[in-house]
Amino acid sequence: MWVIYKKAKRKIIGLTALCDKDINKEAAIKEVVEGSTTKGKLSGYDAIQVTDKEKAHEYMEAFPHKLVLIGTVKKPRLTIRDPEVFSLFVTTDAQDKHPVDGIPEIPADGSTSALITIRKIDERFKPQRGTKDNDQLYLRTDYGIIRDADGNKEINSVKLSKGEAKIRLFPEAAKRVATLKIISANPDLQDNIIRIEFI
Repeated sequence: MWVIYKKAKRKIIGLTALCDKDINKEAAIKEVVEGSTTKGKLSGYDAIQVTDKEKAHEYMEAFPHKLVLIGTVKKPRLTIRDPEVFSLFVTTDAQDKHPVDGIPEIPADGSTSALITIRKIDERFKPQRGTKDNDQLYLRTDYGIIRDADGNKEINSVKLSKGEAKIRLFPEAAKRVATLKIISANPDLQDNIIRIEFI
């Protein structure tokens, strides 16, 4: 069996069938690349042959979510690893004045707003500030109006920039608790919510 990967991104894109005799490496790369959604010059891809049938079965079960490439560029290796899970850490400049409920509050005057900061963190609560940490987030609220950080434009989504984004929630002129949902399309990035009370 051959495991084909894109050299630049070190991303596995496919596997050949498990059989008694493998096709040659070039033919394996061509077959998988042409059958994938990730097109490109064949020279941009490489392959690792797996001759141990037991390992090949394990890799087939792990692909695509848990099979990853490790090692150096010259000596890449395959391993099975659970995908790293990320979370959204959400804070606001609105103050919590209630002695018990822990819900931040803003006046229900239709003009005051709460600045909400969203940060992408890993399982160790470490902020993710890389150039690839630019996930698209979708925003839903049952009350109030979501606007950009400057408070000018009404929005329903925001894109992280190096793992961070800021938005504003404007209240309605009615006393209630709003629930803002922050939803990610990335299965490895967990959604989150924040509640803000209009008082």
